[in-house]
This record gives sequence, C-alpha cells and structure tokens, in this order.
Amino acid sequence: MARALRVERGAVVSFVGGGGKTTSMFRLAGELSAAGLRVVTTTTTHISKEQVHMAPAFVTLEEMDRLESRLDQHGHCLVIGPPDGKGRVFGASSELIDALHSRADVDVVLVEADGSRSLPFKAPGHHEPVVPAATTILAPIAGINALGQPLDESHVHRAELVAALSQQPLGSPVTANTLARVLSHAQGGAKHCPKGARLVPILNKIETDEAMAQAREAAETMLATAAVDTVLLCCVRQDPPVREVWARTAGMDREVRVYRCHGAAGDGSA
Repeated sequence: MARALRVERGAVVSFVGGGGKTTSMFRLAGELSAAGLRVVTTTTTHISKEQVHMAPAFVTLEEMDRLESRLDQHGHCLVIGPPDGKGRVFGASSELIDALHSRADVDVVLVEADGSRSLPFKAPGHHEPVVPAATTILAPIAGINALGQPLDESHVHRAELVAALSQQPLGSPVTANTLARVLSHAQGGAKHCPKGARLVPILNKIETDEAMAQAREAAETMLATAAVDTVLLCCVRQDPPVREVWARTAGMDREVRVYRCHGAAGDGSA
C-alpha cells in the first residue's frame, strides 16, 4: 500500500468513508514501520478499544512525553484520547495532528478521519469528515461488497446523502457508478480535502473477477474527475493488499495507466 499511495517521509494520510479504514490504516502503518519509518496513527473521531490493540503500542493524550520512546521501541505508536463511554476511545484533535506532523521524531502520521457505523459505503454528514489541515493524501474508501445492495440505511450509511450525490433513488441498487460519483464528489469522498493534498480513492474487498470488473469500471469513471489523482483496487486483508493501481499518464488527462500488482510489497508493472 505504501508504494501504491506514494507515501513519503512527512506525509499525513487521512482515511475517510467506509469499508476498511481502520484495517487500511494499520496495514499501511505496518509496512512503513517495517521500512524503518517512525509512524503515528490516530483518529479524529473514535476507535474501538479492541482496535486499539491492533497497534504494537499506544499512548494517551496525557502520556505524550512517552511517544518518542515508544517509537524508538516499536516504530509505530497509536495516539488515543479518553474513553467515550460506549466501548470506544476518542483520538486526537486536528491541532495535535498538525503538531505531530511537525515533530522531528515522527516521519508519517496516519489518521482515521471518519466513522461509518461499520457499513461498507457512506456519504459524509454536515459535520464530517474531520480532516486535519496537514493532510497530504486523502483516501476515501468504499467496500465493493456494497454493490448490488439497496440504497438504504441498512446497507449504506447516510443513504439519503448518497442518493443525492449519486443522483439515484433511495432503494435502488448500489452500482459502480454510485461508488464512483460519491467517492470523487466534492461533498462526498473529496469533502474537506486540503488544498494541495492528493485524492486517492480506495475500492476495497475485491475478491472475485466480477468484483474486479466492476471496480475497474468505477476507477475509470473516477479518473475522469480532475480532483482524483490515483485509484487503488484492493483487498487490504489479503496479500498483496493492492491488486491494481489506476493513474493518469503524465500530461494526458484522459489516458490512464493500470498497474497490476504482484507480491506482498505491492509492486506492479504496466
């Protein structure tokens, strides 16, 4: 994932949407720390107490003086706030994330900047997402398993907003075009994208040829949107996590280059 996202030292990657934010964040953190980078993960919303233990180490907001030593020992540390009383913990403020980004002992900051009620697809509410100003890569995610499901609150978070952004009726099936329109929309996946940040939508949970065909259709549609830099087609829980990388050929707005990835490192060739 690190190579596909083009994550470099100094990056702040914010994950929004649904269908694999937490898994993607920790998978990327593991890759980066294994490569020798010092990585901080956190959330601007909340994370479950069980998910806290997906990180090799964590510090609370009251223990920030211990962050450097935890990074020395583990290479990756999660920063968390107090419990919310619902089996979850809060994360960090945007101001703290900006401060983490500027620290000499932190190479990369990864942020879960949105909640999705454990559903694979969503549109952001009026107060969402909480994207730090320091974000250099905004990655809106959707699970491909949303395809074919009815556009309602049982299957899609904030279904009415998704219907409005995708210009389709409530209750109609979610299609590749639905995913593409919402993930690339200025009030959808691109909402609150800081100026200069790259928008890299991720279609996740692609496990079948049929799902891959539909994901490719969505990727092609998204790359026709000027705001979209690159599209990743993934199954983050498997190896390799990235199956294909769709990107524009330099200087050619309508031509795309597809990288099919091989091996756990996610390397690919056109």
